[in-house]
Amino acid sequence: MKKISIIIPVFNEEKTIIKTIDSVIEIFPSLKKKKITPEIIVINDGSNDQSYKKLKKFKKIILVSHNTNLGLGAAVRTGLNIAKERGSDFVVKFDADLQHSAKDINKIIEPLLGNYSDIVYGNRFKKISYTMPFIRRIGNKLFTGLMKKLTNWDLKDSQPGIFAVNKNYLDIFRIPGDYNYTQQILLDAYHKQMRFAHVDVSFNLRESGDSFVSLKYPFKVIYQLLMVLVGIKPMKVFGLTGLLFLFLAIMISFFQIYNFFLGLSTKPIENSNLVIVLIFLGVQLISFGILAQLIVEKK
Repeated sequence: MKKISIIIPVFNEEKTIIKTIDSVIEIFPSLKKKKITPEIIVINDGSNDQSYKKLKKFKKIILVSHNTNLGLGAAVRTGLNIAKERGSDFVVKFDADLQHSAKDINKIIEPLLGNYSDIVYGNRFKKISYTMPFIRRIGNKLFTGLMKKLTNWDLKDSQPGIFAVNKNYLDIFRIPGDYNYTQQILLDAYHKQMRFAHVDVSFNLRESGDSFVSLKYPFKVIYQLLMVLVGIKPMKVFGLTGLLFLFLAIMISFFQIYNFFLGLSTKPIENSNLVIVLIFLGVQLISFGILAQLIVEKK
């Protein structure tokens, strides 16, 4: 028998959490027919409503609480770590807001069971049951396009509320940022040579609560992607930044020397201090990138 952990992050979901867990329990017989033993891991991420009180009524779930609200990325990281410690073969992350259907859990693990994928993301846009707000649609398209470029995967939806991974990725995953998990996992999995698949999933209008996505979303996500890259490919971050500084130093020097020969300035390099600082920073960043890359490759 294989083991699957279904992790459900919860933050102030008192109106939907009971329905969510009941819907997941309903599909347990279908998982057992596949010779998979299911369990539910709920991460209460510092809820300040009645969510925790309602969760305590379920005797057969694994309930873990953060003392304060750390963020969705932190809650998913906690859930994956617990599943790893418990020896799970597969993990499915499932939202607590009823926007996804528990029946899709069976579908999203098929590529894992067939051993032709290590990570599976739901694709919401073929089965969405409502018109997503314009700003969110644009944001989804922009970030999906960005992740498609960064991973070279045929991504159609980079931020669904349901995804699945197998033990190959569970053993080596890294989510450094607390805010969100979707893009971090994609970038991390790609650079660790994981296999990716999409599965079409249902997506419904939120029954209650608000999305955590706001105008600060892009800025936080970009920062988290940089943190993922620093931990996997530090030379890409520090090396390229160092080369940019060196390029700026060369261009400034070339331009000012050119002006000197034209008689437009009295010194070959008028901003010598700026050029020296740019060269110093460039060499330092490249050196640090090489050292960091060697450390990462020795792990």
